[in-house]
Amino acid sequence: MPDKKQPYHEAPEAPEDHEAFEALQKAFFDFQERAEKLSVAYSNMQRDFKNINMELDAKNAELAESLKKQAEIQVYLNSILESMNNGVIGIDIRGNITHFNPAAAEITGFAPKEVLKRSYERYFKNSSGHPTLLDVLESGKEHKGDEKVLWHKDKRPVPVWFQTALLKDPFGRTLGAVEIFSDISRIKSLEEQMQHTKTMAALGEMAATVAHEIRNPLGAMGMWAGLLERDLGPDDERKKLVKRILEGLSRLNRIVSNLLVYSRPVKAQFRPVALKQVLHETIDFVEIEAQRQGHVIAVKKKWRADHTPTVLADPEKLQQVIMNLCINSIQAMPKGGTLTVVIDPVKDPQAEYASFRITDTGVGIEKEDIDKIFDPFYTTKENGTGLGLAIVKKIVESHSGHIDVSSAVAKGTSVKVFLPVAPQ
Repeated sequence: MPDKKQPYHEAPEAPEDHEAFEALQKAFFDFQERAEKLSVAYSNMQRDFKNINMELDAKNAELAESLKKQAEIQVYLNSILESMNNGVIGIDIRGNITHFNPAAAEITGFAPKEVLKRSYERYFKNSSGHPTLLDVLESGKEHKGDEKVLWHKDKRPVPVWFQTALLKDPFGRTLGAVEIFSDISRIKSLEEQMQHTKTMAALGEMAATVAHEIRNPLGAMGMWAGLLERDLGPDDERKKLVKRILEGLSRLNRIVSNLLVYSRPVKAQFRPVALKQVLHETIDFVEIEAQRQGHVIAVKKKWRADHTPTVLADPEKLQQVIMNLCINSIQAMPKGGTLTVVIDPVKDPQAEYASFRITDTGVGIEKEDIDKIFDPFYTTKENGTGLGLAIVKKIVESHSGHIDVSSAVAKGTSVKVFLPVAPQ
């Protein structure tokens, strides 16, 4: 009898498979939970990254604004340095020049490109030979205000007033040093002129006192010499000696008179004066006097007939100025020459000054002597007193005028006198 088929039954699940399934299921749930956490973390990271980007953008904007402001401040400071009349030199801790403004270039003669990034010691030293800025770096001692001498590029000394300071960062570390200086050559020149003026004033007072003391005995000596000359016969040899005594006394009296004129204040009676008329009358007299003394001088007058500038002057004092200048010119032409007198045309009707020139073809003046010719008692003539031109200058200055002199050795001299135009 055939076997009946048995019904199908699934095999019962093994305990190991169930555990594996649960482990897998748990791992899946863990993975899913971690994935969700990772997703949340990623979302948070994106949000944080976005916030960081926003903060970076804000910081970048702040940094850009700060850099812009720093650039503007740098430009502003550079503009100040460029426009300063005082020279500014900056050096780093190695002593190399880092800053050199246009005023420093003008005072020292060095172009910025010549000295920048080069040693300060190579170009600038004070009168004691020690570099000032390097001394500041070494000692840390600053100069609040002092004087020294800088040497110009063309090897001439330039007196300067200067101050120095150390340059430091916010942490107090030394970065270098800076020097600010100004040219005081003009101030020094004015100080010398003032001292010279004081000396001349004291000398003038002394000269006036001496002149007064000398004048009385000179007068007496002249009177007695005159009486002695009168008592001597025309053929008496002693009369020549007396005549020489009288000539010497006359010259001494002239020197004393000039001393008194120079030492006294100029008392001028100012009024409108036709410059052409005073020049014409004085030059005619000079021409006659030159001929009488045997000088072979050609006199030329150069002015237009219709050109009649009127100056504010004392005619007598003005005549004295013209006379002294002409006598000087004639004495500068011992072998003869030409004396030319010119009235310069006044082109501007609003001009404050009119001028005339007296020019000779004489021996001329040495270049180093031109600045001294108006000093009292300075003369290059054997018998000169050195007071004629000093009196000329004093009179012209009392008229609020001034004098210009140009000269060339062996060619001649030209003296130009400026006088204020009389108001209409």
